[in-house]
Amino acid sequence: MADQTTMSPPRSRMRRRDLRATAASAVVVLVLVAVLAVVDPTGLLAPVGGHGMPVVRFGAAYQWAPLLVGLPVLLGGSMLPVLVVARAGSSARWLFVVTWVAVVGAVALAAAATAVATALPLVGAHLSLVATVRFAVASSGFAGLKGLVAGPLVALAAALAHGRAEPRRDGTTSSRRAVAAMLAVVALTAIGSATWRGGAVGYAFAGPLLAPTSAASALGTLTGMVLFLAMFGVVVRAALLRLPDEAALAVWFAALVAGVGLGLLTALVAALTGHLDDAGPDSWWIATTLIAVATGIGYGVGVGLLAAPVTALCLRWPGRLPAGRAWPVVATAVVLLVVPLVVPTAVRGPAPVVPVAASGGMERLHLLPAQDPGGLPVIGDVTGRRVLLRGVNMNQLVDYYLRDPAVPATQPPTDDDFARMASMGFNVVRLGMSWSRLEPTRGQLDEAYLGQVEAAVASAKKHGLYTVLDMHEDAWGNALARPDEHCDGGTSPTTGWDGAPGWATITDGALHCQFMARDLAPAVATAYSNFYVDRDGIQAELVRTWAWVAEAFADEPAVAGYDLFNEPGIGATPPVSNGLLLGRYYAAAITAIRDAEVEGDGYAHLAFFEPSVLWSGLGFDVTPPPGFTSDAQLVFAPHPYSESISMDQSFGLNIASIERNLTMSAEAAKSYGAALWLGEWGWFGDPTADGAKVQRLVSAQNRLGVGGAFWVWRQGCGSPETGDDATSSGNLVSTDCASGELSPPPAGFAEPLSRAYPQVFPGWVDSLTSSGASLQLTATVDDPDVSCEFDIWVPGDARPGVSTSGVTGARTMQVDGGWHVTGCAEERYTVTVEA
Repeated sequence: MADQTTMSPPRSRMRRRDLRATAASAVVVLVLVAVLAVVDPTGLLAPVGGHGMPVVRFGAAYQWAPLLVGLPVLLGGSMLPVLVVARAGSSARWLFVVTWVAVVGAVALAAAATAVATALPLVGAHLSLVATVRFAVASSGFAGLKGLVAGPLVALAAALAHGRAEPRRDGTTSSRRAVAAMLAVVALTAIGSATWRGGAVGYAFAGPLLAPTSAASALGTLTGMVLFLAMFGVVVRAALLRLPDEAALAVWFAALVAGVGLGLLTALVAALTGHLDDAGPDSWWIATTLIAVATGIGYGVGVGLLAAPVTALCLRWPGRLPAGRAWPVVATAVVLLVVPLVVPTAVRGPAPVVPVAASGGMERLHLLPAQDPGGLPVIGDVTGRRVLLRGVNMNQLVDYYLRDPAVPATQPPTDDDFARMASMGFNVVRLGMSWSRLEPTRGQLDEAYLGQVEAAVASAKKHGLYTVLDMHEDAWGNALARPDEHCDGGTSPTTGWDGAPGWATITDGALHCQFMARDLAPAVATAYSNFYVDRDGIQAELVRTWAWVAEAFADEPAVAGYDLFNEPGIGATPPVSNGLLLGRYYAAAITAIRDAEVEGDGYAHLAFFEPSVLWSGLGFDVTPPPGFTSDAQLVFAPHPYSESISMDQSFGLNIASIERNLTMSAEAAKSYGAALWLGEWGWFGDPTADGAKVQRLVSAQNRLGVGGAFWVWRQGCGSPETGDDATSSGNLVSTDCASGELSPPPAGFAEPLSRAYPQVFPGWVDSLTSSGASLQLTATVDDPDVSCEFDIWVPGDARPGVSTSGVTGARTMQVDGGWHVTGCAEERYTVTVEA
């Protein structure tokens, strides 16, 4: 003991080093927060504030939570480990490493705490407290990625302030109890864990998964647990040698390091095994690395928060309790802490429905259960047949901002529009509606505008097209336009698009300047966040509007369903705003729609829901947590714009190929027990050069057996998507800006879009390939009560050659633009159509 006292520096000198290092870390953290708040042009990256974002206000929790909750947690989580490690007489090198890791954990904890504080006032019928905490912790790793980048700066400042290396104080504390406590936590959290596959980013792990979750294979789960515990054991032993009296900190530190390590290993496995057959080249490893490491950090935060106090208790109790009594108490505590957070939210798919006889008209649509457990439910009709909805978007009722009132942004839909769609083989139209037209004045719903929607539905029905009613919005609404706003730093004034009415646009003085994309503007982010937290009841108003629309179409079979929100914005606090709170809105809207359908003596239509606009821009994003609703008629409807207008194209990258995007979309849909439908895709440039991309996407649709809607049918030259100096507008039916004349769809797009496909058919697809007027379909009917009738669209003027097996009564009927091949199929059957 005397020797140790001699070797140790004077206590006053140590304390000065402790305080100096701690203060240095705090100063650098505050400087980084301030710098990001000033230089970030989007106002979204800074932990607190942000360039152009409103100063702290108290209109909603999300506005004060970053400053009053997140910042103290960030400072405390960064400073406390520095103080403890520096006071323990550790070397500057060890202090650097611990500080770096501490910053990662502090940023993640601050994000989780802010998310919980933001969502807490909204907990209720459509959002549970357990779901809130689970999502906040699991998604905290995305903020933790910022800590990985900023951490070295804070760590360097702390190490320099601490000075030269101090004599290391070796401890004798065993790490076995820490590993045992972590083993208990890891084993329990593996049960129904939503952190990895099945979580809000679970679609990214479609291949082999090495993760401590029961959603992986048995081997993958065991391997993931062993890898995490092995890394944790090595790190916690090293930490306890230096911090023998700080078991909780050592466990927290080791859990974060092991989480990052497991994320990197998961990313490596995904990169090595992530090749997709028949896929275009991409750099998906960039996305999987970010997602995997972020998920690993979130996992480390979760298990670290649980295991740290348990380990501290284990190391303190032996002297007070007999060894045989300590572990039952500890095990009980772990179970009480962990089980409420890891029990999975029930995600149920559609239940089987007894088929009914065909009505002879357009049949009601609903979901059919997946063929196999864990498979993809499909869209079908009440006769039990599958229905492939393939068609086009129509934005001709959307209320766009007009930069020049003399140049219209849209042209009213006509009966000829729908007739021409049908002549291309389309059987669905995604019809955009605007909240700003449905409820132009708060509390007053516009019957005349709803009448226009009803007329469009009726006209589409006359030509055999289903309608998906889409609550369309882009960059929140046209009231955000500020063409005269002064913008600097590489930003430009918000142009204004479509969606919400002016009375529902609450920006709190945020800057109306966008960076790179229309959605990356402080005013846009603030408007969305105020919607997500239901500021002044504006979200409740849109929910009420949906109920009004749903009651009008409650018993209309030609309405396939309702697309609840087009390309939702990310809000000011992603991912809680565009993940957790977006899911809460969807749940509220679906509940209101179901009540309205009952009130209107109707039935449950399909509920189409989307990830945020980032999916359209990047090909991936955090999605609403599975289980956000118990409704069983869900259709996941992302917008796969890969290789088209996604943001990576501007950097010369191709993060997700067309095929990759659709594969990930299918995995996401499975996690919800939902069907998959591509709500928007297309907007390619030159039809001659990009027609091949349309061919690839339709082929990928065939492989998955799903449908979708091409963007867009036709639009006016005043559309925000059309430049001031454009000579034409649109990419399918083009409008000449000088004469107003319409040009027919170019062959590069029209031919792959009009290719042969089965519009409705019985059974499950074994294989489906098509090109032009040629098709081969092999399917198996496993329910004799399902209607046997099928209907295959074939384009062209020449009568197609048809050969079948397992089919009776095959016949062809010519229609405008092509042919319908029909017949009755039973058991295993094949239909081959040749041009």
